[in-house]
Amino acid sequence: MAPAFPFPSAQQGTPASELAWDQFFADTRLRSLIASALRNNRDLRVAVLNIAQARAQYDIRNADRFPTVGAGLSATRAPDTQGNQATTLQASVAFSSWELDFFGRIASLGEAALAQYLATEEGRKAAQITLVASVANTWLNLAADEELLALTRQTLATREESLRLTRMRFEAGASSEIDFRLAQSLFETARATLAQVQRQRATDLNALALLVGEPVAPDFQVGITTEGVQLPDVPAGLPSEVLVRRPDVRQAEQQLVAANANIGAARAAFFPASA
Repeated sequence: MAPAFPFPSAQQGTPASELAWDQFFADTRLRSLIASALRNNRDLRVAVLNIAQARAQYDIRNADRFPTVGAGLSATRAPDTQGNQATTLQASVAFSSWELDFFGRIASLGEAALAQYLATEEGRKAAQITLVASVANTWLNLAADEELLALTRQTLATREESLRLTRMRFEAGASSEIDFRLAQSLFETARATLAQVQRQRATDLNALALLVGEPVAPDFQVGITTEGVQLPDVPAGLPSEVLVRRPDVRQAEQQLVAANANIGAARAAFFPASA
């Protein structure tokens, strides 16, 4: 790995991996869209439920390391052989079947369950980061679409005025038909470009509605130019640090730990059987 990135970056500040998304994006409308996406996204809900399932599985595996103890107390009152009332108290303590973990099988299963739980948590973080980035990118695309749409409309108005003047000159005999047809071609090209930009904006608007999980108004406006977008400068850090801080890399690491622990549990189960 290279000791540093080949471009200048901020040297101070909070690293991006430790900065919450609502502190990274300053625009209130964008933060509202991201919050709606996190609230409505079904994939993220599934990831949260998977975390709860993995946590419960870890608790079950961890409980297997200790015996289950049951206690009971009963009392009976009945006449004895002499006709006197006698009270009999009976207490009992019971242990369920419990495996002594001589070969580390239960410990390995617990380690695998813990690693799987941590991997599931990292998977949720990766899904959340991907969702936040997708909403932010689509929002920036809409900002660029609005700028391009305004520029295209200005171009179309200019081409329309140029076509009007060229038509007047052609009808007065001051210009040739070639000039008129060229102006007409430029006007039609501007109209086609406007239609393409409008279609691209509609596509990005539909993508934003899909990410947010709720309808977006057709007249939705970002209300900010791409030049006006302000993002905090964060230190890039070392390439190796950026790599190991990625949630998907951490998830793969924990899954590898879980796989190794499962191998250890299988080996520990094989030894008593061979013995």
